Amino acid sequence: MIEIPLRGPGAGCGPVRIAGSRLWETLASIGQLSSHRGLAPWPYTHWERAARRSLTRADVTVPGWLVHLYWVRGGALPSFLLPVPSPAPDDRSPGDPVQDLAALRAVPPDRVREELDQWSPRGLPPGLRPLYADPRERLAELCDFLPRYWRAALGPYAAPLRFATEEDVLRRARVLATQGPEQLLAGLRGRVSRRGDVLRLHVGPSGRVAVPDASRLVLVPLLFGRGAPFFAVDPHGTAAVAYQAEGAAVLVGDVRPPGRRGGAPARGDGLEILLGRSRAAVVRGLVAPTTTSDLAAELGLAPSTVSEHLTALVAAGVARRRRAGVRVLYELDGPGVALLRHLDHRRRVNEPETETS
Repeated sequence: MIEIPLRGPGAGCGPVRIAGSRLWETLASIGQLSSHRGLAPWPYTHWERAARRSLTRADVTVPGWLVHLYWVRGGALPSFLLPVPSPAPDDRSPGDPVQDLAALRAVPPDRVREELDQWSPRGLPPGLRPLYADPRERLAELCDFLPRYWRAALGPYAAPLRFATEEDVLRRARVLATQGPEQLLAGLRGRVSRRGDVLRLHVGPSGRVAVPDASRLVLVPLLFGRGAPFFAVDPHGTAAVAYQAEGAAVLVGDVRPPGRRGGAPARGDGLEILLGRSRAAVVRGLVAPTTTSDLAAELGLAPSTVSEHLTALVAAGVARRRRAGVRVLYELDGPGVALLRHLDHRRRVNEPETETS
């Protein structure tokens, strides 16, 4: 167990913010591949198969020393690989990958060796010796590998991953603004808990590992957060902690529905038989919150056609519409989830959370 003392005014945790990180999400997804080897649990099962095929076609291989790092502490990673995410500009995806990679390249070799010594107090496993021997070269290797891995394994899922992460951030930010940091921390999923002014990460071997006090806290939503107990503390007293974000069901099933148009419904496809092919595709596309234009681009349909379907689905109570900043998002409502569960056995979806205003 890792304990992070929280200090600061009020609730005892000081300023709290929520920030996505493409680097943390990418490393968490690599942890899924490294840990399960073909047996990833739902909702990662389909993504794992597709990612392995894509990585093989692209001739992309995870560095062996990185795989061993995941094995040493059950999915956790040393903090030199996890720079604390900075706030993202409004017009960018959460996390700046260029800035993150620059931070990785700049990690001093002495810090890498010091953390590895703490990571393996009983002796360094053979698989980590290349990293220990030449940290600068291995981190440069990682910075070259990560963009190629992301394009092959996560690039096809970029839009749904982004929307699901943004949705989770908006939901948590609402809790933080209306109910305070105590309720926000109490609602975290994954291996995170809180007792008094101590944040606990239930990771690693038995016993307790204390880290420096933190005056500020950054929560990092990860759709691959299950089994990814990441944390980092920077020299300025900011602690970053990953948690399991809602919406990982976007990884279930195909990223892009088959591009068939017209004709009879696929044999045995109850959803297409009931709704028709294009409307069934729209329902399947609403597993994650999305906009009319993005859904139209994803399905290869005219925006006017998608808009017509969405209007009908909202009127029927199958989908719901809400505004998020300047965007209007659509997603399945309770009856839509039930419809998909009963008529589309290939995918499972979570019940939508109740909206409160």
